[in-house]
Order: sequence, then C-alpha cells, then structure tokens
Amino acid sequence: MNILSKIIKEALIKKGASLVGFADLSDIQNEKTEGFRYGISIAVAIDPAIISGIENGPTKDYYSEYLRLNNCLDELAEYAACILKSHGYKAVPKTTKIVHQDEETLSTILPHKTVATKAGLGWIGKCALLVTEEFGSSIRLSTILTDAELEVGMPINESKCGNCNECKKYCPGDAIQGVNWNAELIRDSYYNAFNCGKMARKLSNEVGIKERICGKCIVVCPWTKRYLNAKEFNR
Repeated sequence: MNILSKIIKEALIKKGASLVGFADLSDIQNEKTEGFRYGISIAVAIDPAIISGIENGPTKDYYSEYLRLNNCLDELAEYAACILKSHGYKAVPKTTKIVHQDEETLSTILPHKTVATKAGLGWIGKCALLVTEEFGSSIRLSTILTDAELEVGMPINESKCGNCNECKKYCPGDAIQGVNWNAELIRDSYYNAFNCGKMARKLSNEVGIKERICGKCIVVCPWTKRYLNAKEFNR
C-alpha cells in the first residue's frame, strides 16, 4: 500500500471507521464522478444490539443510530478530505449535506455502494444493500472523491449470496426478486425501490419515525447474523 493510502486508512480506522477501501472510478462517467478518478469508501458498522432489535421493523433506537452514523460518516469523510488537501490533492467528501436521493428514481448519482464494490469492500445483495464478509449488511457508507493516486482494491463484480433468499422471504414490501447481482445489472432488474420505499414509509409512520427506514433485510441476512453472533460470543 502506498504511503498516502496507508496514512488515510490508518487515520480513518483510528477515528472510528470499520472498513476503508480505495477505488478506481475511471470506468464511470465523468458527470457521476465529477471528473475524479479515485474514490475512498468508508464503512461504519451498526451497533449489533440495535440491529438485533429490528426483526419486526424499525425502532426509534434504530433511527437514532441511523442519524448518529450519518453524522459519524460525514465527519470521517470531511476528515479524509482534509488529509488529502493537506497533501496537495483535491477532495470532495460526499456527505449527507450534498448527497440527495432523486425522488423520481429513488437513487443517487453515484451510490456509495457502487464505490464500495469497486474498492472491494463487498457486493450488492439481493436486497440492493452492500453486503460485507465482516459485518453483513449491518453497515452505513460514505464516499470521498479525489485526484490522489491511491492504491486501489480489487473490485467485486458478482454476488456471493448464492441460493440464499432470506431477505426476499422476509421483505414486508415484496421488493426483492431473488436475483443475484452482478456489476452489469441495473437495480430494477433485481429490486423494486418503490415497493421498499412505500413499505418503509408505512412501518416508519407506525412508530413515529420521520424518514423511510425499515432494515428487516439487514437483520435476516446470514452474513449479518454471523457478525451478530460473533459479537454475542465475544461479550
């Protein structure tokens, strides 16, 4: 790993990141990457005790954790950008202040999970969330775009979900089609974001949560359960 990549990764892990990866974005359209070739993907794991409590739908504790991690990731992204700028490079932290979902498509211009797969942190599950070997889908993500030449990871271009359909089985919104992702697929061919959004809005309203969140596909994922079981075992 080159020196700058090592400095950034060690600094972010020390400050609270769970996973850090570096991606070559040169094969993505310039309008999506703002002309930057490299991306940094940051993942922070969700508190396992919080995730364990959402088997029946979102809770206020989960929403509080959601907001906490948003703030944490914004701080980490801005911190990484400061490191890059101090070394003479340009950097754009894609924080929650500037990344907004298009309500007509329920998508963003450059999803954080796209950068994460290109950095080798994980793959896209049948539920359209990033799945990692370390934490399952019990993570939240952020991205920094930069012109610094970083030592990039090996992209993951195919799903490791195999025949598992737990997320499809337990999805209350019938949003998951059970199709294994690969980097050539468009999201609509394996996941219905509008069905998910409609059910997430209903479940959130029932417990007085302002945003559309659900999380059931996170907690039923076997990769997530492996993370939760490991945490329980080590207590």
